[in-house]
Amino acid sequence: MVQLEKGGEDSTPEEREAAARPTDAGDYWNAWNAFRVAQRLYADEVAQVDSRSRDKTDKKALGRRTVAIREWYNKLSRSKIEEAERVAAKWNLEGAPNKDKMNM
Repeated sequence: MVQLEKGGEDSTPEEREAAARPTDAGDYWNAWNAFRVAQRLYADEVAQVDSRSRDKTDKKALGRRTVAIREWYNKLSRSKIEEAERVAAKWNLEGAPNKDKMNM
């Protein structure tokens, strides 16, 4: 899970995108979509939703966690979904950062 340095909601879209941008080339194997990007852009919100739906004693809880994250995404404001769509298109177009820019 990506943790944002600037605090998520107080950040500009550009700051959120820069903080959430994957630096591992393997993250670009599958095309990015708004759902995957939103989970990175709003990682703090996702962590809260995930912690509420997590039950470490039940091995079937993963399905409930996935449903909870999908419900969170479906309730996002139109502006957040549009931001995620723009970022997904950008990441798909640009691909992985150059090796010298990647976190090692």
